[in-house]
Amino acid sequence: MTRQLNLQPIERHESLSKEQFKLFLQQNKPVVFRSFAKEWPALTKWTYDYFKQKQGDIRVPIQEGDFATSGRSYLSESDKMRFADYLDLIATQPTQKRMFLFNIFKFMPQLCEDFNYPDLGITFAEKHPFMFFGGETSFVDMHFDVDLSHVFLTQFAGKKKIILYAPEYSTQLCRHPLTVANNINLGKPDFDRYPQLATVPGIEANLDHGDTIFMPSGYWHYVYYTQGSFSLSLRAQSHLLPKRLEGYYNIFKLVVLDRQLTKIFGAKRWYSLKEKMALARVKK
Repeated sequence: MTRQLNLQPIERHESLSKEQFKLFLQQNKPVVFRSFAKEWPALTKWTYDYFKQKQGDIRVPIQEGDFATSGRSYLSESDKMRFADYLDLIATQPTQKRMFLFNIFKFMPQLCEDFNYPDLGITFAEKHPFMFFGGETSFVDMHFDVDLSHVFLTQFAGKKKIILYAPEYSTQLCRHPLTVANNINLGKPDFDRYPQLATVPGIEANLDHGDTIFMPSGYWHYVYYTQGSFSLSLRAQSHLLPKRLEGYYNIFKLVVLDRQLTKIFGAKRWYSLKEKMALARVKK
């Protein structure tokens, strides 16, 4: 019998009021809804041609989609390209090249006039919007956001597939010590090495243009670009003080402790040790 991931479809709504959304926030439950960005000028204004006309000549950092087993950070930059050339690439053919957390707003501050922050009873980090670009077949390895912020990801121009797992399954997902990542490639899951993947419950979401997914604090997510596309991420700190403090501690562990041990042991050896410790925790 062929094993597969234990995934259920995400709950979807055309519209959510502030009061209705509060229930998802209180339950720390993901949801896809379209009213979040419904009135944004960006939904019609932001196209490949628009970005090319405004800032096509800037050189942007590119990450490869290859699954990292060498200990290299998933945020590492592998190349640079002219922005217009990169947009032409992802618009016309499959590629595993993607732009991850690049601050396009530094070059195009006028973009901030094309969207707003809906009143959902939370405090958005308005100084830190992010955009993500990727070609068909590119992906982002499974991880959760280090600061434990809530994330609202709105999809533009194309489609994405997102797989989510709740924070309480971090041990079963083989979280590497001191980090917010693991060695599991959900695009090609290794059920022999990680048999628990067949039973750990997850959520699957397919995003189209205009969809916004709410990913609550601490949720693991794997992102696969089923088509070349781009998206906007707006973030909000957790409304729970313990979560915010845990987020600061995560940053300390990742930025200070993990980097120091990488220097001491070497990237490949330390990565291998983290994987062994993660597997041992699962067996317990």
